[in-house]
Amino acid sequence: MKLAVRALVVAALLACAGAHAQSPVVAAEQIAVGSRPYAVQASIAGAGRYTVIFESGFGTGLGAWRKVAPELAKDASVLTYSRAGHGTSEARPEPRTIAQNTNELEQLIAAQKLAPPFILVGHSYGGLLARAYAARHPAQVAGLVLVDPSDERFNAGLRKLDAKRAAADDAQFAAIVPPKFKPELALLQPVLDGAAPPYSGKLPDVPTVVLTSVQQSEKPMFFLETADAVAIKKSLHADFLRQFSKGSQVVTTKSGHNIQLEEPELVIAAVRDVIVLADRKHN
Repeated sequence: MKLAVRALVVAALLACAGAHAQSPVVAAEQIAVGSRPYAVQASIAGAGRYTVIFESGFGTGLGAWRKVAPELAKDASVLTYSRAGHGTSEARPEPRTIAQNTNELEQLIAAQKLAPPFILVGHSYGGLLARAYAARHPAQVAGLVLVDPSDERFNAGLRKLDAKRAAADDAQFAAIVPPKFKPELALLQPVLDGAAPPYSGKLPDVPTVVLTSVQQSEKPMFFLETADAVAIKKSLHADFLRQFSKGSQVVTTKSGHNIQLEEPELVIAAVRDVIVLADRKHN
């Protein structure tokens, strides 16, 4: 699996591409969202003190959580959805920026009258989106679970290791991104390259778990699959957690980038751990 900032984006797109065609375990529906209504493919199930909101990786829809969300619906209310232009969600004319995706999540939450506290779960690029929502609405968020998340510092780390090989990876990734996602990737690129912050504001100090894949390939196809590159990612994830008083890292060698599909039990356990810690914090 491709394992890093730009690679995380493309890996999620490639490895989860089949999720669009597969029906999620929890039935989804088309929900009218916004003052000028547009359709969003979403599924809401379960009940509980917390609402767990899932953000999928770049280019993937709600089917990416089909092995996780139904189990967590036993403990909490869960929301899975496909962003605009993904799955069966209606495409939108606005540029696909982190800010715009966050705006549209706000609209979906309002349309469904979902009440905090929220636990945000983000995979890959979805980790940036989960962080963006948490920074914008810190009082609403009770916890974070980030599944092999993108880190805006990673590309810079790769370039320091070997600028030529990092550039070769860039060219290969650009060539395999489907045309419909190229405009969004172009807008995301300054964030991935560390030239622009992914959002403004400070994250709330809430229980947070980061799951990190350190799976190794015997014959890496990409520079970012090498041991040195994976070590940078692991270190960046650990560094990110230092800002939280209750932060922990789960490292796996068994899964590639799509931990939620290969080892869904790790994601389920992480969310449940965050729920326990959030309960302790607020009781």
